[in-house]
Amino acid sequence: FPDTYTFSSDLTVEKVIETMLDQTDKKFSEYKSLIDSSSYSINELVTLASIVESEGIYDDDRKKIAGVFYNRLKAGMSLGSDVTTYYAFKVDLGDRDLTKAEINTYNPYNTRGPEMSGKLPIGAVSNFGISSLEAVLKPTNSDNYYFVADKSGKTHFTKTYEEHQKVIKELKEAGNWIEW
Repeated sequence: FPDTYTFSSDLTVEKVIETMLDQTDKKFSEYKSLIDSSSYSINELVTLASIVESEGIYDDDRKKIAGVFYNRLKAGMSLGSDVTTYYAFKVDLGDRDLTKAEINTYNPYNTRGPEMSGKLPIGAVSNFGISSLEAVLKPTNSDNYYFVADKSGKTHFTKTYEEHQKVIKELKEAGNWIEW
């Protein structure tokens, strides 16, 4: 589990790994019943939590983002997550905008690319905190299928692509659109 660990320099690698696995077990055991009742595997939940962590900065937004992702998966849509595409092409978020070629290229992490409709990436794209794990285990249910964040980190949620495009246009016109 991603956490802060303090180790002495004489510890063995095995002890370090054991300590980290014990912490993972401790954190996940609190959510065992929710994990066991999920239709998603532990790898899928961890993967989704890693995406939610990178997509939202506020805990309440993370629950809504998780809800959007579940809606998209159930509808057979792609997640459409920029953070997965940045990860897929080894570009640091904020370094630059993604290219159309990157967005449209298949990669098992790129949820904006072809062949990823209704699928999660093959693994996690970042570390995640407990609030993101909670978000994927207890998402906010809604009819929303889209979201976008503005410069302040506020996330705007919409039901349709047309509404989503309208929000983007308004953010750009107000100078509140994030450009790298």
